[in-house]
Amino acid sequence: MIAVGKKRYLLTHDLGTTADKACIFDDKLNLIASEVMDYRTYYPKNGKAVQRPEDWWSVFCTTTQSILRKCAIDPSEIAAVSCSGHSPSMVPISANGELILEAVPIYADLSSREEVSKFMESISEEDFYSMTGAGQVPEQYSLFKMMAFRRENQEGFNRTWKILNTVDYLVYRLTGNVRTDFSQACNTGALDIIKREWSEEILEAAEVPSEMMPEPVDSTSVVGEVTDIASSQSGLCKGTSVVMGGGDVACAAAGAGAVTEGVSYVCLGSAAWMGFFSKQPVLDYESKLVNYCHIVPGGYALQYQMTGAGICYQWLRDTIYRYKELDDDSTEETDYFEMMNAEANKSGVGANRLIFLPYMRGIWAGKTNPDARGVLFGLNLGNTVGDIYRSALEGMVFGIKEIMDSFEKLGYSSRQVTVIGGCAKSKLWRQVIADITGREVLCPAVIREAGSLGASIAAAIGVGMIDSFDDTKKIIEIVDVSYPNEKNHTKYQKYYSVFLETKERLNDLFEKLANIE
Repeated sequence: MIAVGKKRYLLTHDLGTTADKACIFDDKLNLIASEVMDYRTYYPKNGKAVQRPEDWWSVFCTTTQSILRKCAIDPSEIAAVSCSGHSPSMVPISANGELILEAVPIYADLSSREEVSKFMESISEEDFYSMTGAGQVPEQYSLFKMMAFRRENQEGFNRTWKILNTVDYLVYRLTGNVRTDFSQACNTGALDIIKREWSEEILEAAEVPSEMMPEPVDSTSVVGEVTDIASSQSGLCKGTSVVMGGGDVACAAAGAGAVTEGVSYVCLGSAAWMGFFSKQPVLDYESKLVNYCHIVPGGYALQYQMTGAGICYQWLRDTIYRYKELDDDSTEETDYFEMMNAEANKSGVGANRLIFLPYMRGIWAGKTNPDARGVLFGLNLGNTVGDIYRSALEGMVFGIKEIMDSFEKLGYSSRQVTVIGGCAKSKLWRQVIADITGREVLCPAVIREAGSLGASIAAAIGVGMIDSFDDTKKIIEIVDVSYPNEKNHTKYQKYYSVFLETKERLNDLFEKLANIE
């Protein structure tokens, strides 16, 4: 039932790899407005990737104030705040709430190989997977970042009271309370996903005290209220309800409608992933299927990830298209990605025999290989920039097709797939997905803000605006369907075969290249 009263809006924040997105939803969960502000990721050395939690909070406050002004919404009309965010990160805080580290490792930090090797001497990789469902490159998980933190900064580790994740930190700044949700907890690599509690065996092997881990709760839980200090900094009213929210993957799954058994989606953001909802974990060590705890209480989000998607297209924009050097009257609103898509559309199926491997940040799904890199195979003097853009687009979708094949081997298949994320707004991208995969591609009304929509659904349940995730079917509106072209699909199968073989043959060479001093 819809709550009646003055508080009619929900505020969400989605902390992505490069920016925070603030969104306002009304009491029927219609998206009213969004506001985006960038922050930096730093890459110091040796595989490190860090962000500053103070940047998260600063941007949170700035975008909150801005979007409230833009929408002419009084802060007293906000019924609840909830967040989604990239995960895993590792944010240690002291007993008085101070940050131990100015810059903290995020999911892209792969500098803890030494810790992974040491840990696997106590618990095998297969046993670790069977307890946690953690099927991605182990270095990604917070557990090993904690171990590296202890090795690099014993004094700081000793001063640590709690170790938080991205969303957890915002919850702490808003409420003063320390909590995490199950979707983020499982991303630490220390949660037993069947028992849904911290694994003492894993924490002991890692030499991380269980007391440092925050209490995990459902994503729909009201975990506190906005404090005086948070109110003065953010512009929100003191006492506004804060609902836990969760990790970006689980929130995006809910925002795509994957809240019932067998429903699938593809997210096309900086990274790309495909997922299914399941009532039970599916622990298949051979395929390394990733099992997340869903924001749906008791549910699971099954997922394979490809790290190179929109980030590859962005790289092409910055290095090949070189949009910043354009000497014209373009405004900030110019969509250079669509201009690239227009060039790609001039090319044809197969991009004039170009094959692009989109693994510029390694392979994190299935047969993982953090040393894998991007490849443009088949260049000739007749190729155009449009061919290059098209091959990149097709390469990303071939990677998604490979993920679909992996799911099919496990018995998960669907005739339709819902697409979300920034890249999915392109009609060309959606059609290429349909042609390569042979599936109907559904485009929802809320496509770029699906993670925010998922967080808003959790918030709405938490404060009683809606009853349960069953109401999601009424909330998500499909506005376009792309149908596969059978002729194109047949031709793409030949290119897909070359894509897979190229990837396989280069796998050993990636490691050799990485080990050159």
